[in-house]
Amino acid sequence: PRYFEGKKIFPVAVVVSEYSFAASHFQAARSLATWLDEQGVPGIFGVDTRAVTKVLREQGSALGAVVVGKDAPCPEWVDPNERNLVAEVSIASPMTLEPKDATGNTPKVLAVDCGMKHNIARFFVHH
Repeated sequence: PRYFEGKKIFPVAVVVSEYSFAASHFQAARSLATWLDEQGVPGIFGVDTRAVTKVLREQGSALGAVVVGKDAPCPEWVDPNERNLVAEVSIASPMTLEPKDATGNTPKVLAVDCGMKHNIARFFVHH
């Protein structure tokens, strides 16, 4: 879709301090909760995210899990350091965009995709 910034949703969970049950953005077709559910991504709200940030700053990154449901089993621990995360969020093969500038020339720009948002490519094409 035109305004999406990636080919899919990448987070494995969403944690926020506050959540609005009303989708208020003019382009919203559904709520965040509905979208996350469609994508199979759990979410939780009511978390003191400032406290979480403080712990992470003081102690460094940590593995964690969001489990939805009182009796739901904890998922198997997966260490992201054992995966090639850049490959997971990057395009699989080179992509060529050939915009013309005002003089008809085609400028040469190399962009290395390590999870680059689509808006960056749109910016290069239109500017």
